[in-house]
Amino acid sequence: MLQHVLDMNFSPSAHWLDFELGENSIGEYLTVILVLLGVLFLKRFISVLVSRLIYKIIRKKPELSAVRTFENLLTKPLEWLITLLVLYFSVSQLDIPTAWHLDSVEKPGLLRLLSKLFELTLIGAFTFLILRLLDFFAIEFIEREDKGKQYMIDKQIMPFVKELLKIFIVIVAFFFGLGFVFELNVGNIIAGLGLGGLAFALAAKESLENLFASFTIFLDKPFAVGDQVTVNNITGTIEKVGFRSTRIRTLEKSFLTLPNKLMIDNALENHTLRTHRRADFILTLEYGTSKNELETFLVRLQAMLEQNPRTSEESLVRFFLFGESGYNIRLLYFVDTNDFNEFQKIREEINFEILTIVAELGIRLAYPTQKIQVQPF
Repeated sequence: MLQHVLDMNFSPSAHWLDFELGENSIGEYLTVILVLLGVLFLKRFISVLVSRLIYKIIRKKPELSAVRTFENLLTKPLEWLITLLVLYFSVSQLDIPTAWHLDSVEKPGLLRLLSKLFELTLIGAFTFLILRLLDFFAIEFIEREDKGKQYMIDKQIMPFVKELLKIFIVIVAFFFGLGFVFELNVGNIIAGLGLGGLAFALAAKESLENLFASFTIFLDKPFAVGDQVTVNNITGTIEKVGFRSTRIRTLEKSFLTLPNKLMIDNALENHTLRTHRRADFILTLEYGTSKNELETFLVRLQAMLEQNPRTSEESLVRFFLFGESGYNIRLLYFVDTNDFNEFQKIREEINFEILTIVAELGIRLAYPTQKIQVQPF
């Protein structure tokens, strides 16, 4: 190497960029370095431009919010992809010094190892890009569903389908890497996996049961994301339905994960689907209340419930039991709302009207009392 440098022509006509070092000129080294530095510095800017170009190809009428979402999802994988491609094409322009005694890419050695690593990384970057595109389309489907447009895939099924497609894409990328990079027979590998499928199914029996339960949930649709349900004495709001489990936000605001099999094997009450809320309670009048006062009170209560525009015609007021402290009267009515807070407000209004009727009739509500009679000795 030193002799080679001493033998170089240092005449005034020779430019220093033409001097060779390791079978490549200094100008070629500088070109590669400047290109790599430029890409590293401008990779985000280039990625944003490329993502916008891809979005214009996919959507003819771009929306600002959708474009930004698309950019945020695709910028990182595009940065990786652009960096890898520029690195490969830049370094491939340089000649490998013969003094290193490296074998060609076709033979086992360092170059072949580096080539395989690059191919694997490139496949990983492409897979990352496809997964991010899938995330974007899933977001678009859900947003359009929220705007009231009719689509076959609703926002409950879409996350499940998205995760299923992601698993499929990763599996395809894995086998593609085995076949393309390592030149393995993918067909034989898949056949070998089929032989072990039974053992795997037996080992993953519970997971498979939950997976099939998730399909049952999507086909039967006993609940949807956002519904309030009660299952296995647990009440909460459905936040996500996954492959194995369903996530529920309880009334105490805790985050609970239940297996899908439990969701379909137990009795489940969907509070969101009901049209009315029921109020059912007992009023007790003192035993000193006369028969006429009791009958008048029942008629007034029944009329009050029937005249209320928010209660249904199925209202019921009955004197049904002689209690320990007085006459027990049962009130049962339905309020035409599913909102819990609104139901409590209407129920409060009815309670105040009951107190008004009690005051107008001059009767008294009973409270638990106990008489003790002492016999003289």
